[in-house]
Amino acid sequence: MNADHDSDVGSETMIKNQTSPLWGPEIIGLHQVALYVMCGGGFLGHFAAEQPADFYIDDRVGRLPYSRKEIIKAAGTLTTIAKAHGLNPHNLPPMPLLHSFGIFGV
Repeated sequence: MNADHDSDVGSETMIKNQTSPLWGPEIIGLHQVALYVMCGGGFLGHFAAEQPADFYIDDRVGRLPYSRKEIIKAAGTLTTIAKAHGLNPHNLPPMPLLHSFGIFGV
């Protein structure tokens, strides 16, 4: 085994130990919806919620409901929680459907 692999395994174990008591797998859907709303919905929101590890905000994006820094931090948190529960943060399950009388257009 190489040193990089050992450090990855060690950091994954540390992340899981730190997040498991506080963030169970049931919280992932809630974080996905929160991140979707933070981005203002739409394509950007879906991208953030379902692929947080690959998420970025293009320079062409105009106004956002939250700052770019807050959104990036929220995507990082979702990525960490997904990794801690053995999910692939590059391809999370679809976020929960929003039944909001059509406000979010989902």
